[in-house]
Amino acid sequence: MKTNHLIAIALLSAAVCAGGCTKTVKLTIMNHSDASRQLQLTVPDGTTTLGAVGPNSTFWSTLKVNTSDLPASCNLAAGAGASQSFTVTEDSPSAWWFDINPDGTLTGPFGKNDERTVTEPRGKIEIRSEPKMLLK
Repeated sequence: MKTNHLIAIALLSAAVCAGGCTKTVKLTIMNHSDASRQLQLTVPDGTTTLGAVGPNSTFWSTLKVNTSDLPASCNLAAGAGASQSFTVTEDSPSAWWFDINPDGTLTGPFGKNDERTVTEPRGKIEIRSEPKMLLK
């Protein structure tokens, strides 16, 4: 009877490890710029090209890191000069968002309820020294 219990515990432990030996995070990259961006992800195992995200489009990918590599230093690159480093830990959320801003910079990671603001230049503002009066 004790042998059966040990075998059952060993099988249960193996099943838990098979499903729980990696940390999985869904990455969503939103491109707010007018240009396509090539995405590369660097994790402890190496660098991978994820693909391209088109102008004003969204790209999804799943990041899997072995729990033995946690905390894992990672880097997401979105074209020339746009990259963002981040760390995956056991406590990391199951989903993160990154923004490619209109000026080409990359920001993130953001959580589900994090607020983020993207600003766009609107051109010159003219300030007049004399107020203009309206006559009826």
